[in-house]
Amino acid sequence: MTKIPLSLNPDSDPDPDPGSESEPDPDSSRSLDIKAFPRRTRRPERKPLMGWAAVGFGLLGIFTNGAIFVPLGFLCSVVALFMGQATWAFVGFLLAVIGLLTSPVLLALLGMAALAAYFGLPF
Repeated sequence: MTKIPLSLNPDSDPDPDPGSESEPDPDSSRSLDIKAFPRRTRRPERKPLMGWAAVGFGLLGIFTNGAIFVPLGFLCSVVALFMGQATWAFVGFLLAVIGLLTSPVLLALLGMAALAAYFGLPF
């Protein structure tokens, strides 16, 4: 089995045999064609838009109409969590919970639903 030299530096040219100090043969037929290797392009960093929306809707749910923005904050938090934006999703979810607890309309709806479930009333 041969040893494969590994490096994190893409520009490094590892010595195939570290024990030998021989110079490469200048008459060798091997030539390095730079255009033959594909160039690695760096993808632009993706911005956590759903996380920002979750936090924004959570804040709007606290300070404005909670009946509209709190469910949007919950929804955006779940989507942000599935998109891998866990920190933004957690903050958005926390703000949406605070918005839920400070919204009298949503608390009344939850209270009526709990009361109906307690007495077995159909919706």
